[in-house]
Amino acid sequence: MENNVPINATCPECRGPLSQEPGSMEIRCLVGHTYSPLTLLQAHYETQERVLWSAVVALEEATPLVDAVAPFCSPEAAARLKQQAATKLRQAKDLRAILERLEPFRPD
Repeated sequence: MENNVPINATCPECRGPLSQEPGSMEIRCLVGHTYSPLTLLQAHYETQERVLWSAVVALEEATPLVDAVAPFCSPEAAARLKQQAATKLRQAKDLRAILERLEPFRPD
């Protein structure tokens, strides 16, 4: 791996740095995950989708979390938290719209 050329991207599986041996079609990370150019693009797309769905879930969890915590706050703080949770729900909706338009790489 000493002659490998670093790629300014991370492994879709482990997030380690990617590199490519000069003249080789194989791309690998420090852990050893190995990809052809097409499998790398497919794995990267799957990572994009997985991460965005995780973000949607985290944003949507704001409402039940605020509902659980609000009774322990002052009315003013509870109102602010509920406003913030509503904003997070709108952001989750925006991410869902992005996910509906997310397209895999298609070289053909």
